[in-house]
Amino acid sequence: MNDNDSRTIAELEHRIHLSDPEFAARMTAGAHAEVRFPAVAVLCAVLFVLVPPVMLLFGWLGLIVTLDLFLAAVALVLIRRRLYG
Repeated sequence: MNDNDSRTIAELEHRIHLSDPEFAARMTAGAHAEVRFPAVAVLCAVLFVLVPPVMLLFGWLGLIVTLDLFLAAVALVLIRRRLYG
């Protein structure tokens, strides 16, 4: 990279820090950030596995209850992440 490119990148970084400091902090902490457990992905996998047996054993009502429980669990995970970072 030449000096002109380096100055341009530095200027862009400076503008990002000024315009959105929260985003800039998240990007600079990238390598040091704590890796979260993929709870939503695990819940989706569990739902994928549970739907066929629940549908066979309990029919549509069981499927609706299972989906409701799934949505409640995802909402709890997202709310907890929002509140506790």
